[in-house]
Amino acid sequence: MKPTFGSVGAVHGGTLQGDGDRVWQTASVRAANNEAIWRFLRAAVFGVLLIRASSDPIFNLLAGDAGASSMGVGALFNVLVIALAIVFLAREPLRAPFPVLALWGPFLLIAFGSTLYAPDFTAAARLAFVLVSYWAFFAIPFFILRSSRDVSLFVLVVIGSSIPPTLYAFVDIARGLSDLTEFRLQSTFSHPNIYAFYLVLVLGLSLYVRASRIIRVSPRIYMLVTLYIPLLTAFLMLTKTRSAWGVCGLMFLVYALKIDRRFLAGLLLVPVLFVAYPSLMDRLTDVTAATEVDNFAQLNESNRLNSYVWRQALWESAIPQALERPLLGHGLESFKPATPGFFPLIGPQGIDGHNFYLQMSFELGLLGLLAFAWLIGWVAYRLVRGLPRDPPGLLVMLCVLMTYVLESYSDNMHFYLSFNWYFWFVMGTIYAWIRREEMLAAPGRSRRKVI
Repeated sequence: MKPTFGSVGAVHGGTLQGDGDRVWQTASVRAANNEAIWRFLRAAVFGVLLIRASSDPIFNLLAGDAGASSMGVGALFNVLVIALAIVFLAREPLRAPFPVLALWGPFLLIAFGSTLYAPDFTAAARLAFVLVSYWAFFAIPFFILRSSRDVSLFVLVVIGSSIPPTLYAFVDIARGLSDLTEFRLQSTFSHPNIYAFYLVLVLGLSLYVRASRIIRVSPRIYMLVTLYIPLLTAFLMLTKTRSAWGVCGLMFLVYALKIDRRFLAGLLLVPVLFVAYPSLMDRLTDVTAATEVDNFAQLNESNRLNSYVWRQALWESAIPQALERPLLGHGLESFKPATPGFFPLIGPQGIDGHNFYLQMSFELGLLGLLAFAWLIGWVAYRLVRGLPRDPPGLLVMLCVLMTYVLESYSDNMHFYLSFNWYFWFVMGTIYAWIRREEMLAAPGRSRRKVI
């Protein structure tokens, strides 16, 4: 009697087929779960971005008189953002190690190290974790950007975050009509300067939507973004933030000369705003008004330094103190409490530097300043290197980066949390896109060398 190999083979083959199906189904379920988690995390990022620009009034309302609740809600947002970045990094640790870790690593290590010798460890540690949240928003796009279409989506999300502040700006203006001379528009932000820098960023993104070759939006969205530009420009003027005026004007000029000369006509309308609103001209001439004094004792209610000369006096007084610890600095959050000791024009409460570079030199020393220069310099280098892939779009992005560098000369940029979230998210998005395009163009093993 011959053995029935066919039946055994059928059973054996069926078993193999069944095992294969189960393996395939398990892999499919795992992939589906990973995709669902990824989509949830990305939606969480978008949710934070869409609401953070308009959250300060809510935080203040929750805070009441003490302010503790506001700090708690804000801290929860910070923790959420940092946690999202860590989850993305844990899921794909080798996704983009150089831009995610090597770029920010030196600056963050120096910042956290400085907390150990800072005069107020708690305040220093709090600021250090705020800086980590900036890293988080820079890093996240490397994990959630999958195609050039995502660049359009990410940019529109940031522009979309400005809609609630824009609507609230009309309320703010209505409240300030009784005293337009002293009025400065701040909308949902805690200070007019923060709103101004945020507006410069959104205006830059609006120009990017118009200029970039990779942005894909409908004609209606394109038209709405174009119409949005003069409105946001008017709001920027009402913030009366002169440094923001200057950098935005420079960005518009580059755009008009290099991309769309029709914007030159729009720039000619700016003087009309100064004529129609004299307090804008007063704000501009105040910074150029000279005050001659031999020493600070000559200052009084009728003889004051203008804001820029006052800042120069502060900076000149701070430099000798910074040179006492040139390499490592005095620690995060050490500038403000130290100012009463070297600057006689400020009370015992102290004041921050109004110059990011000087304050970082004072608090983190030369090493901290070089670490930040490494970060900004490399991002600028990658944008320049990517120019051939989208010349007009990346030129606008270089202008956006330039505005941040220039604004940091005369303001405390590292304290402006919500603005920095948007700025670093945008920089991370463009860097991630350039890196992705280079990897797609590189052959085989060469992709590993793309940083």
